[in-house]
Amino acid sequence: MRTLAEALAACVKAGRSTSTDPETDAVALWLGLHGLAHQRIVAPALGWPPDIAKRLVSTLAHLAEQ
Repeated sequence: MRTLAEALAACVKAGRSTSTDPETDAVALWLGLHGLAHQRIVAPALGWPPDIAKRLVSTLAHLAEQ
């Protein structure tokens, strides 16, 4: 978890994320990605949007638009 929080803090420092709490946002990101992985396994017929992982990461990591 420390590595993920440090990576997110680096994104903030580089101006790529607007996160004000990289440690907490890293936990949210970790939980969100694990939840997505689980749901894709148990509900493969859902018709998952091809960019859903990118959307999830962008939102939970507060990534700035490019």
